[in-house]
Amino acid sequence: MEPALAPQQPVNFPILGLNPFKTSYATLYKSLESTKSRLLLCTAIILSLAAGAPLPIIGLLFGKIIDEFPPPEDELRTRLGQLMATACAYFAITWGWSVCWSIIGETISRELRERSLERLLGMDQAFFDIHQPDVTGIVTEKVQTVQLGTSEKVGLFLQSISYFLAAFGVGFYLHAKLTGILLATVIPAMTIIIFFGSALTSQFSKRAASCSEEAAALAEDAISGVKTVQATGAFDALCDNYRKILNAKLHWGLRKSMSGAVMLGCVYFVAYAANGLAFYVGSKEINNQGGNGAGTIYAVVFLILDASFVVGQFGPFIQTFALAASAGASIFGLLERNSPQINVYASHGRTVSRNLFKSPIEFKDLNFVYPSRPTCRALDCFSLNLEPGIMTGIVGASGSGKSTLTQLLLRFYDPSSGQIMLAGHNLREYNVASLRSHISLVGQDPVLFAGTILDNIRHGLSEHHRLTEVELLQKCKQAASDAGCDEFITALPEGMNTGIGSANFSQLSGGQKQRVALARALVSDPALLILDEYTSAMDAKSEAMVLQSLLRRSRNRTILVIAHRLATVRDCSRIVVMSQGRIVESGTHDELVRHGGAYRCLVDAQTLDSTDSSSNSSGECTETVADSPASTRSSVSSANSHSAEDLPALQSQEKLGILCVMSRVFRLNRDKNLYTATGLLASAISGATLIGEAVIFGNLINILNNTGPSMSQASFFCLMFFVVSLIALLAYSTSGVAFGIVSEWLVLKVQEQSLRTILRQDVNWFSSPRRSPHHLVASIGADSGRLSGLSGVILGTVVSALTSVFGGIVLAHVVAWKIAIVLLACVPVMLLSGFLRLRMLAKAEQRHHTAYNDAAALASEACSAIRTVAALGKERYFLRAYQESLDKPYKQGVKFALLGNILLAFSLSITYFIYALAYWWGSRLVGDGEYSILEFFIVLPALLFSAQAAGIMFSLGPELTQASSAAQRSLQLLDEKPSIMPTQFDPTTPSGHSYISTIADLSEKVDKPPDGTHIELRDVSLSYPTRAGVLALNQLDLSIGGEQFVAFIGQSGGGKSSVISLIERFYDPTAGAVLVNGINIRTLLVEDHRSRIALVPQDAELFPGSIAFNISIGARRDQRPAHEDIIDVCKKCGLHDFVMSLPEGYNTPCGKKGSALSGGQKQRIALARALIRDPEILLLDEATSQLDAQSELDVRRAIIEACKGRTVVMVAHRLASIQYADKICVFEHGRIIETGSHFELCRSGGVYASMVKMQHLG
Repeated sequence: MEPALAPQQPVNFPILGLNPFKTSYATLYKSLESTKSRLLLCTAIILSLAAGAPLPIIGLLFGKIIDEFPPPEDELRTRLGQLMATACAYFAITWGWSVCWSIIGETISRELRERSLERLLGMDQAFFDIHQPDVTGIVTEKVQTVQLGTSEKVGLFLQSISYFLAAFGVGFYLHAKLTGILLATVIPAMTIIIFFGSALTSQFSKRAASCSEEAAALAEDAISGVKTVQATGAFDALCDNYRKILNAKLHWGLRKSMSGAVMLGCVYFVAYAANGLAFYVGSKEINNQGGNGAGTIYAVVFLILDASFVVGQFGPFIQTFALAASAGASIFGLLERNSPQINVYASHGRTVSRNLFKSPIEFKDLNFVYPSRPTCRALDCFSLNLEPGIMTGIVGASGSGKSTLTQLLLRFYDPSSGQIMLAGHNLREYNVASLRSHISLVGQDPVLFAGTILDNIRHGLSEHHRLTEVELLQKCKQAASDAGCDEFITALPEGMNTGIGSANFSQLSGGQKQRVALARALVSDPALLILDEYTSAMDAKSEAMVLQSLLRRSRNRTILVIAHRLATVRDCSRIVVMSQGRIVESGTHDELVRHGGAYRCLVDAQTLDSTDSSSNSSGECTETVADSPASTRSSVSSANSHSAEDLPALQSQEKLGILCVMSRVFRLNRDKNLYTATGLLASAISGATLIGEAVIFGNLINILNNTGPSMSQASFFCLMFFVVSLIALLAYSTSGVAFGIVSEWLVLKVQEQSLRTILRQDVNWFSSPRRSPHHLVASIGADSGRLSGLSGVILGTVVSALTSVFGGIVLAHVVAWKIAIVLLACVPVMLLSGFLRLRMLAKAEQRHHTAYNDAAALASEACSAIRTVAALGKERYFLRAYQESLDKPYKQGVKFALLGNILLAFSLSITYFIYALAYWWGSRLVGDGEYSILEFFIVLPALLFSAQAAGIMFSLGPELTQASSAAQRSLQLLDEKPSIMPTQFDPTTPSGHSYISTIADLSEKVDKPPDGTHIELRDVSLSYPTRAGVLALNQLDLSIGGEQFVAFIGQSGGGKSSVISLIERFYDPTAGAVLVNGINIRTLLVEDHRSRIALVPQDAELFPGSIAFNISIGARRDQRPAHEDIIDVCKKCGLHDFVMSLPEGYNTPCGKKGSALSGGQKQRIALARALIRDPEILLLDEATSQLDAQSELDVRRAIIEACKGRTVVMVAHRLASIQYADKICVFEHGRIIETGSHFELCRSGGVYASMVKMQHLG
């Protein structure tokens, strides 16, 4: 018999050189601790082994029926009864073991998920610093791999072993010689082909996967920094690098496809050749000795060939179990780690009470090194007393050890040596959870969790706070008020119940997030409040308001404030200055200023002059803009404005029909049409081999059933089996290779064009949570991979199956239509059973995927913010939430195991019921003389092979559905057109764009006037599409002269950065116009306009590559910067000496998102990247907000140098950064309320003057 028609995509299982079982496979079942679970495991093993026995019995019965065909009525009835009883037993046993193994897999996976997260949340910070665990990978991919290796596949494997042994036992019983010959030839051949073929395929797959990961990382970085990409015009440079990686992936992908295709062709060659060999040997035996008949030969061939394919499938099973054991090794490596010394789950240790904090907190001779940086000492013989009930400030350069103190106080780490004492006891003596429940921390980059504002503030309350919902709401509202959140919460549509997304996608500004985090810290009324750069994203007014609120409501509370902005710590009772892990100065603000030491140097770096030292003022009057009635307007109608509801995951488009999708897919890959045609022809030929086999099989059965069979006729048809095997080898190999080439090239093209399309979209396009970098990159990878189903091996399998189905049906009706028509009526039953199971499986898998993805997102969110979770003491809260999120998919899995596996058992056993019907009906017609034995044994395999082929085709339904949906999404993505890109954008062109204008006057260019580039905003209003009805800018008028340095200052959300976005044309104004040198920028080509501008954002985005690469991508399209140009611009930014101190100089890799560099170094590289294009306009948006005083001073000097000969616009909260600007504009509620120079604004005594007083350090 032949192998069942299989998809031409082989299963990969790299065994060669693999040592998969580093952890015993049996270890995976340790999670089954209950007696019930262990009984279920024993039952599953027994039923799986028992399931291997019915199939050899069925083969034996088939042989006897063929020998006696057509048998007497009584004999036929007996045989059919035995056959149906065996099939019923097979159905029951199969359902039993499949249910048991499904439940076992679900139970193990749930247990491992829960225990993994519990263990991760309980690990100390040193573990996360050193290991950086992939939490999502652990609770999804690794656990799913374990589940796959501990569920139904185990039952199939045990059944296969049982069947293999029983088949050979029956084979030797029936015909020892023939069985021995097949054992010596077929089994080794199959083993060698699959063993080496899979090893090669796996090796190539791994290398292709490695390239895919590299490409995905680059794409995610590019999409994350899309504003930088668009501002610098780095599309081509990044997409070219992306293409290079995809070319490497293509190289290995083609080899994977070729090795897999040749392996599949060889498997079919061996299978068909083995048929010919078996029947040749059997016919000789019958001819020479007149012994066993055709039924015996058929039974042996049936059993041994099936057994040989079982051996072939041992490889995938072993690979599955090996991968499960390997994944289990990672999981159990985590679960079996020794408990950390800082154990948050421990119940021992002294209980901490609030009264203990009435004593000083003493740091005694502390030395500390971070486990991840063992050669760098963070604290060096550090000693300090934190007096109770006062506010202590700590300042110093980045890396001086300030934040390290907060980590030690919360016991994220323990000191390497020395002690921290609280109420006379070492901090190590106290219970960790109890200690943290009395301490609250607000960090520089606060993490807010998915949920509402109220939910996030509630996280600040420990489980010991027993409050009613009313009391809880009142407490949260009071904390929000104390933190200054009232101002923006009341403006939100749902107030405290407004959803704010998660850490990766938040609806709040940086300052608003910091205030919510402060409210979360205050709600528990902590005994010790730690504020680490808690106002870095706040404007001066908000900072002063929050600080006054803290001072007013925090009497008798110990507060530790860490800051770079010295105005934040000016009012502290004591200020400590740190450097290189030591205290260099200590005292009050006034004392330290008078002392003239390190603190005074920091003050001078941030000092603001409040009087004009020049005797001659410029005479320019300070402009104060009064509020007009229009300022209260909350909305502006515009054809360009869109609400958040208008932002679906993909632009709503008419759904494309499958034929339209196929047509467009083929057009995308039209240069590979020759390969497509070759693959289709080869697939049709491979399908036709089944029809040829049916004819050969029927003739051989007829010949061998005759008395004294003709050896010449038998030899001829045995030879035909060999011819079919050669045709199958060529057809399957050619089809696999051709479609492999087509699909790999299609994936490359779609991925490249998708990235180009995404990077060209308007900034507003990325506002939807479903268009986050992670989602978009995952979509590019998953959809392009599934898209290959419409052009690759799945398409070949469908064509092959269709050929077999229609060819088999036509052949059967031509030969014996009365037999064919009855058996054909049974085929839909087979197909329906398989289809229904596949449909149930696909739906269950989708539900599981969604539910487990939601649970994984929760686990990932908790572990990625582990410091916040630990500081809040919310480990058990997140663990309970995770367990609850697993309940639903677990119950659904058990339900599916009970119901879905009925269809599995039915689809596996229905074939044997149909065989019984076929033999009964066929024997009657043959007995009546209507048809011959030859005609019956041609029709029977032709129809059954057709049914198998149709089953395979239906089994590919989910893949084809996924491929069609993926094609829809991919094509819709490629059809996305940016509204601000007024060009005929074409992602299929090498450069990704075409400069054919869609507006008549877009060819207009702007030349730089002699006095520099002028910028003007005329009556501009702006409402962001995601916040329709709220004006970010309200009828703003602004004029910026040529080569002028203009600074923007004001409250968070006042509209400063919105002006920057409009100048860069990230958005278009809702009303009004933005002009450059008197020309509306909407009439200019966007890339031409942006080529005149350079942007240095607050968070400097660096991309994978060297320092030189990251600077060079800032060049204009018409520039080709030489290495000397890069060196020259780095010297201007004070960067050259640092770069040359690195081992690889300008070729030093920047790391992922610039991780290999400090904040100040990244900012200077971003500044050099901006200056390399010699821009007419330089935009600086909070470019120094996260730098310490010295780094800020260095970058500020570089900026002042860069201002020469160009127009500069700078946004800042630190007034020291902008005090020398030609003009300072004060923003409030989307309008400019004051404008003038620093000295003029100070003299006017307005809003700016009050800001100066708030930040005045003199």
